[in-house]
Amino acid sequence: MPLNTARTINTTEYDALWQEAFECGEVSWQWNDFERRQSIPKQLGQGEVRVIELYSGLSINIITYQFWRPLLLDYHYIGKEGMLLSNFYLAGNRHIINPGIQLEEDRAETPGENCLCYIKEARSIEYFPAEQPLKSLGIEVDLDRLRSFGIAWDNAPSPLRLLMEGKCANSFHQTLNQSTPVMQQVLQQIIHCPYQGALKRMYLESKVLELLVLQFHQLLGKQKLSSSTLSFHSTDIERLHLAKAILQQEMKHPPALLDLAKLVGLNDFKLKQGFRHLFGTTVFGYLQTCRMEQAQQLLSDRSLSIAEIAQRVGYASASQFCHAFKRYAGMKPSDYRRY
Repeated sequence: MPLNTARTINTTEYDALWQEAFECGEVSWQWNDFERRQSIPKQLGQGEVRVIELYSGLSINIITYQFWRPLLLDYHYIGKEGMLLSNFYLAGNRHIINPGIQLEEDRAETPGENCLCYIKEARSIEYFPAEQPLKSLGIEVDLDRLRSFGIAWDNAPSPLRLLMEGKCANSFHQTLNQSTPVMQQVLQQIIHCPYQGALKRMYLESKVLELLVLQFHQLLGKQKLSSSTLSFHSTDIERLHLAKAILQQEMKHPPALLDLAKLVGLNDFKLKQGFRHLFGTTVFGYLQTCRMEQAQQLLSDRSLSIAEIAQRVGYASASQFCHAFKRYAGMKPSDYRRY
């Protein structure tokens, strides 16, 4: 962590910088029904935070930042009482130190990971590199609401299990596996919600709960998943990763399932079962995710038509592509382009 190159800002200085930006009208909360947005002070960088209050005890925070200089924040963090935080890291890297919390007090947060944490209060030392887009989506959910579902937390890490059982409330941070393609799809649907008003609130609530289900399943099924993958030899794991790489490289003209199995030296059954166990999705599901992620990048280039983008990511027709994209992102490609 290159601390010597960073501009160090402590809690007092950080608060003063924000206060100055508020007083001169540079930053302010912009309200739209149950959603509010706020840009960051220009002295720090560019970006915004979106806070969506679905109802008491459930909210979404979407953070998009880019700092001009390396930044080292050192401040006293105070969390919301009785709220579990679920975080999904979408872009950029940062380094966090929370001395004294359980499981992970010193950690790197990288794109594709997701985590669960409960931090009542702690010193927070956060390093952000310069000129690097940072994006994350967080969900704050009331512990009592989670407990009302009656989930069995036996396989959860001890601090989380004790918290959910109401026996102990120690601060902790737990990084989970890489977010699955299905999780990534739901994340995009939340970020690019196609509805407004009451329908938007209903849609986002359903998607947030779906995302939490996927995350909890990943966490609580981790032990079961590990035992089920023991039947795969290390060479099988390497071949499954090779299959994944081939799909990434050949998304425009992907091999058929049997051909892919032959290319990597597995039978089709082991390829299908191993792919689902190792990557949390089907072979076809992963291919679709690769295509949609590439399409999202291409849609930022307005010189490309929808038909050209469809062809580049392997679709025979624009209508077929538009249907698949709407199913993935919750909106048409043309609507996605407006964001």
